[in-house]
Amino acid sequence: MIDINEIFSDSDKRIAIWCEGANDTNDLAIMCENIINNDVHLISVPPTVVENAWTYLEKTGVKILTRYKFSPLQKNFEKEMYELAENITSVCKSGANGVQIFLSVHNLERFVDMLQIVRDDLFFGKDLDIVFDIQDLDNGNLKNVFQKLRDIRANILTLTLNEDMGNRSDFVGRIYGLLQNWDFDGDLHFILGNNFDRIDQVIRLIEILQPEMSEKVRFFLDY
Repeated sequence: MIDINEIFSDSDKRIAIWCEGANDTNDLAIMCENIINNDVHLISVPPTVVENAWTYLEKTGVKILTRYKFSPLQKNFEKEMYELAENITSVCKSGANGVQIFLSVHNLERFVDMLQIVRDDLFFGKDLDIVFDIQDLDNGNLKNVFQKLRDIRANILTLTLNEDMGNRSDFVGRIYGLLQNWDFDGDLHFILGNNFDRIDQVIRLIEILQPEMSEKVRFFLDY
């Protein structure tokens, strides 16, 4: 299914699958069969794929997340929040177990203030996953970010690396700072593609700084 690399065992529960497409019914069926056979318990699919994925994965124990990018213009903030809420309601009714919402830290406070009012209605029995680019986080804003995640009662914090600058990157330093200042009871997920060097760096830092979090960490690998 995927090249898992030596840092993962065959049935490592930290593995999740990021599905970019699979709108074709046959391709989706093959993907779901591979996911089940490889003992994967978490996937992320586009909203258009949720309902069909659910028909294959219902009663298998595989959790289905879907995702939305939320980057509104300030003048359209309320309108786009309303549309996001409608979309969340629709995909949760179609079989999604939770929603990954991609945000900038700049929009976090206003987003939380508005979503708090309807949080329980939208996410009753579902996971709320807030996603940031790791480059958006630093020691200066982590305290407020964790506070807002608690305010909204997020279940998961997910981190992406939208641009990897290699040796010039401060990726390791930012993950170190995050774990040193960790103040959130939810899970920690990563969308790093199949970049096993970065994944290995994260695993090593967690083992050193927050070993008790190991069971709550997931890495989305590209299908």
